[in-house]
Amino acid sequence: MADVPTFTRSVKPPEHSPGAYFALAAVARQPVHRPPQESFGASIRNLLAHTQSRELGARAALTGHPTRIPTKQDMRNLFCPRCEQRLLFEQARCVHCSQLLAFDPAALVFRRLDAVRPCLNRDLIGCNWSADPGGPYCCSCALARTIPNLGSIKNRLLWSRVEEAKRRLVYDLCRLKLPLTSGGGVRLAFDILSEDAQDGPILTGHSAGLITLNLAEADDVERESRRVALREPYRTLLGHFRHEVGHFYWELLVAETKLKSPFRLVFGDESLDYQDALWTYHNRADRSYDRAAFISEYASAHPWEDWAETFAHFLHIVSVLDSVAGLPLSLQSRALEALRDPYLESDFGALLASWMPLAYSLNELNRSLGRDDAYPFQLSDAVSGKLHFIHMAIQSHQHRIRLTAPAPVARS
Repeated sequence: MADVPTFTRSVKPPEHSPGAYFALAAVARQPVHRPPQESFGASIRNLLAHTQSRELGARAALTGHPTRIPTKQDMRNLFCPRCEQRLLFEQARCVHCSQLLAFDPAALVFRRLDAVRPCLNRDLIGCNWSADPGGPYCCSCALARTIPNLGSIKNRLLWSRVEEAKRRLVYDLCRLKLPLTSGGGVRLAFDILSEDAQDGPILTGHSAGLITLNLAEADDVERESRRVALREPYRTLLGHFRHEVGHFYWELLVAETKLKSPFRLVFGDESLDYQDALWTYHNRADRSYDRAAFISEYASAHPWEDWAETFAHFLHIVSVLDSVAGLPLSLQSRALEALRDPYLESDFGALLASWMPLAYSLNELNRSLGRDDAYPFQLSDAVSGKLHFIHMAIQSHQHRIRLTAPAPVARS
């Protein structure tokens, strides 16, 4: 995980001055020194007031009356191209009209299967995406450098679950406008390995753009056994992918930008020996850690792991908020505005304000069904500050994309 590719330098957007990052670092690293009466939300609002150039007054005005989300163009809503029935992300056929479907990752919409070239893995593992132009696979399946041993039906089933989770990851990255190839030309890639084809244990991890995943993580029983053994509150395939890809994007969003010094103030000094830190973490006798400072126990191992864990949670949050935006719910106007596109929302305070009651509601719903909490984490002031830092870093990259995008051609 310590090895990372070289990326081009990122440009910080003007609305986030260097002072803003250092102010955020102070908030994130020293939560215990803030006066008790000052909430984190107030700190974020004050910070945004000084660092964001956009006028938020009109956007933040609350009517006090519930407002139903009006259109399907402004957020993720997936519909059958034939009958307009609402679809689930994983569907390959409309249950209403039986239309065969393929998801178009370029346009982020479903197409009729006969209107596109399906991914070559459609018949093999049920991939429901269309193939990339000029290639046999979709942009998600094409990232697999190594696939598991398919000598058993079980391995094929497990691989299909892995690729289903990977497609959601790639969707996240597309919505965030994060590239799949580094500035140095290193393309994100995946080795999905099965233990029955290996001499030794397979460790899930990241190195220089290559993410390795143990196929056994797709086995629900095996994954739950590992979760319990490691005393983790949460362990999913998608969570693995969102964590490991965070290592890939650390170089793009932090290392080759002006955010490296603020990063060290918020997360710690990443130059500390990574392998020594992991050895110390896995061999420690005292399993306690500062729950107010870290989103998870593993985040305390090293600043890179803290970043990756927090990056994964940021993806969890914007993805769930985006799903909520597509549901027939009544929302206040400010929440409506924040959920228009959570992946590109510039107001972190609004994202956090939308997420907190939603996470509580998700947990209450699960408990009412006798299930464990859907989101068993507490976002302390320090953790919220780290999430805000990641949001700023992604916004910085999105700003650079806008600056370098070619100007539209004027029509006569």
